[in-house]
Amino acid sequence: MFAERVGEDEQAAVAVGRLTEAFLPLLRASEPSAIVNVSSTAARVARPGSGAYSASKFALTGWSDALYAEEKPHGVHVGLVLPGFIRTEGFPAAELVARPSTRWIVSTPERVAEAIVDAGPRRRPERYVPRAYALAGVLRILAPNLLRRALTNGRGAMFTTKTGTEASEDQPGVAS
Repeated sequence: MFAERVGEDEQAAVAVGRLTEAFLPLLRASEPSAIVNVSSTAARVARPGSGAYSASKFALTGWSDALYAEEKPHGVHVGLVLPGFIRTEGFPAAELVARPSTRWIVSTPERVAEAIVDAGPRRRPERYVPRAYALAGVLRILAPNLLRRALTNGRGAMFTTKTGTEASEDQPGVAS
């Protein structure tokens, strides 16, 4: 399962790299310009059961950090957006929205769009959606043991949810 998942995510990361490389000459020629990579909060904090996904997002985030340093002299800004749980048709996050204790961690596509503008034209280096997720990234650096305990003491399961397809598979008679 891990190898299959990494393979899929690896292909996506390679596609982002190839597309970026294809456009770099144009972006450099039209400075100031910006690239915005949309990764995930999973790039900073891995949850149980999402190791392969997190690994691919760690790769995209690390590459974005390096690309920022490489392209800054050429007038190309590289921003990063790290969304968490975003409620969409394909990812309804019903389990999270149903619980008052986790409802706050679910955001909207409109908030992600705002973050993309912040990370691109407004030249912010990095934006979390929702913004409070940045605290998890800080905890990972300043208090990694505390964060690991929080994710493995049974409460980590409260941060799991299903895609729309998975949710419909659990309901007999509902087509996906």
